[in-house]
Amino acid sequence: TMMKILGGVVQPDSGVVTIGGTPAKPASPADAGKLGIAFVHQELSVLDNLDVAGNINLGREPSKLGMLDVPAMHAIASNATKRVGLDVHPTTPLSNLPIAHRQLIEIARALAQDAKILILDEPTSSLTPTETATLLDLIRELKSQGVAIVYITHRLGEVTAVADRAVVLRDGHNAGELAKAE
Repeated sequence: TMMKILGGVVQPDSGVVTIGGTPAKPASPADAGKLGIAFVHQELSVLDNLDVAGNINLGREPSKLGMLDVPAMHAIASNATKRVGLDVHPTTPLSNLPIAHRQLIEIARALAQDAKILILDEPTSSLTPTETATLLDLIRELKSQGVAIVYITHRLGEVTAVADRAVVLRDGHNAGELAKAE
């Protein structure tokens, strides 16, 4: 529910969401996007019938004179995939990529939206241990770039690897909060 509130899908019954000390009340996912909030769901939402550039730019396709600006789409996709450490051409069909790369494409799409707050819901659920290590390295890099990460997981080893603090929610209530050292 908290993630749905941040993502603008559900309105809160009470309380206040602040971003950078300023109250924020996203009324829709589009509003959340304008606030720099991006959500990468546990279930992949990429489209296998599109290529990498089509997936990364989906819903925000650049245009020129009313036509798709394909070179701009490729540039955006190339920058986004490089940012997540993925070496893949923008014209590569998503159906040709393994699940781990599709997960990285989801994250690249969020970053291409200039996300300042990235919500990752169980991002390693379909990844191998090696792919998980790569993703955790990416999260550390994004943190160093000033991206706030909300990382939802049941895997405590991942929490200790990347979290600055952990908040445990149970039945909609804060059941506890710990600093990394704790």
